[in-house]
Amino acid sequence: MTVSILDKLKWNRLIWGDNLLAMQALLANGYAGKVDLIYIDPPFVSSADYSIQVIIEGKQVEKEASIIERLAYTDTWEGGIDSYLDMIYPRLQLMKRLLNDNGSIYIHLDWHISHYMKPILDEVFGADRFGNEIVWKRANAHSDGKQGRKAYGNISDTIFYYTKNPENYTFNTQYTSYSQDYIDDFYKHIDENGRRYQLTDITGPGGAAKGNPYYEVMGVWRHWRYSQEKMNQLIDEGRIIQTKFGTVPRYKRYLDEMPGVPIQNIWDDISALSSQAKERLGYPTQKPETLLERIIQTSSNEGDLVADFYVGSGTTLAVAERLNRRWIGCNLDKVGIQVSRNRLVNQDAKPFLLENIGNYQRHMIYLSGSKINEMQKIILKLYGAEPKSDRPDLGILTNDDNDPELAYVGYPDRPITAKKVIELAQDAQVLDGTGYKTLVVLAWDYDYNFSTELESRKKALSDRLKVEIKTLTIPPEIYNYLKKAKNENELDNLRDKIVFHEKPYLRVSKPEVRDAGNGNVTISISIDRYVLMDFPISDDKQKAELRKAIKDNFAALIDYWAIDWDYDGKTFRSMWQAIRGNGKQTKTVITKAESLELPAGKRTIAVRLVDVFGNDASATVEVK
Repeated sequence: MTVSILDKLKWNRLIWGDNLLAMQALLANGYAGKVDLIYIDPPFVSSADYSIQVIIEGKQVEKEASIIERLAYTDTWEGGIDSYLDMIYPRLQLMKRLLNDNGSIYIHLDWHISHYMKPILDEVFGADRFGNEIVWKRANAHSDGKQGRKAYGNISDTIFYYTKNPENYTFNTQYTSYSQDYIDDFYKHIDENGRRYQLTDITGPGGAAKGNPYYEVMGVWRHWRYSQEKMNQLIDEGRIIQTKFGTVPRYKRYLDEMPGVPIQNIWDDISALSSQAKERLGYPTQKPETLLERIIQTSSNEGDLVADFYVGSGTTLAVAERLNRRWIGCNLDKVGIQVSRNRLVNQDAKPFLLENIGNYQRHMIYLSGSKINEMQKIILKLYGAEPKSDRPDLGILTNDDNDPELAYVGYPDRPITAKKVIELAQDAQVLDGTGYKTLVVLAWDYDYNFSTELESRKKALSDRLKVEIKTLTIPPEIYNYLKKAKNENELDNLRDKIVFHEKPYLRVSKPEVRDAGNGNVTISISIDRYVLMDFPISDDKQKAELRKAIKDNFAALIDYWAIDWDYDGKTFRSMWQAIRGNGKQTKTVITKAESLELPAGKRTIAVRLVDVFGNDASATVEVK
């Protein structure tokens, strides 16, 4: 299925990449004033640990953040509060442009940053658009004294609520149940059917001055709040009763007809997720679904568009989907994208677009005081290549067989795309007069669909492209080494510590084709092997245990794999899939799949795989 640009406005969208660029792209593609509700839970702790816990074969390992994630978080906090506010301000301005005139935004913060954010929010959205400061009690009482801190325990978060328009906006009042004490005090009467009720006043407040009618009811003359016709109807329905002769009649109000207590700005009835919670997915900043249910039900209606630009584990999207809202989510963390995708698929979400912002352009990026070109030269030397004088992103590696290789270093603020690699390979064939037989790509990160796209492009150029392409990954820990190496002369002690790992290897079986009659066949295919050269885990003990655990069970590494039984070479359509699941629903995927009946004939089968660390791999096989 091909999705046109116009159709995209109707689709739910999960976007991997920098939310600043994602929002700019959305505005450029017709989303200005189209979003009804925005909820964001931006990072607000400068010392936060952005690693993620992954469970493999019953063992919990800690996946390190990628270099792009580290750069984003470092840029956010390197100047303290000032740099955080510099980061969030332009993003809030874009969110305001995305909101429609009746839209609302909720900004979830904690005590570190909330008091700094309030003036910024007033400036962007307008102080007269401020609705509430919601206090969410996320934890029970505890003492911080054992950590040596002399202060009250921090058990709440702050959620600021603003509207685009000060008067016209969506607000559906939500209610909580009455407490038992309240029921016992105010609904103390019980009728013959067991229904609780209270007796309420029906006299007209203000009497004749307010225009309330004056007549007799059950022998009592008063100004009443109802017309005589309405009063007679209520009497016939048994809703007006007199406890004894001569007393003022009263209205029988049943407990089960009342909506409850209107929600106020102190939310102490929604608990944070416990370690045993069924919905818990192991994602560090995951919020409970009931919290998002309240926000989404209050400030949107069915069919409205809800957006979350710090989507985390996908709670906002999962709840929006369940409540029949459209949604857009964005995340810089690839594992977070996987968790969100799996969560949506597991709850049978409608088809949605999985997209990425492939180019994290910034005006200037500095790494440990060095300009980006100097950084590229350092990495080339760490790899063993000599940088070219005219191209700091290219280097020459001379092997023992005197057959030099061309090496390319990607930019740290963007993933490398298949299109870029093919362009480099075409240049390598003719570069320096004689050309190069091998191109080595050193990437900080690869585009989300890199493997599938690269294979497709190589196949299209198979008769013209003769360069061997090696795709390696720059290890996350190199960031720390780069801070130590102030110049190229300080590399000798670091070179042996750096290992550039190959992208994962995927091998699938030869398809088994069975005649199903009537010109149809069924096809089965399996994953023969999946090899991950190294793991983004800093703990050597954890890494060794993981290698042992997966030695005879590579499937434990697979987060998701899918099959397109009739791949057209351009668009991958998932026609079969197996998902590992999240949290307590985690289980090792099966590695063999069988199609439904398909028309007999030639076809290309494509397999797409994503592992638990966010690496992706693909393979295609032909059916004759």
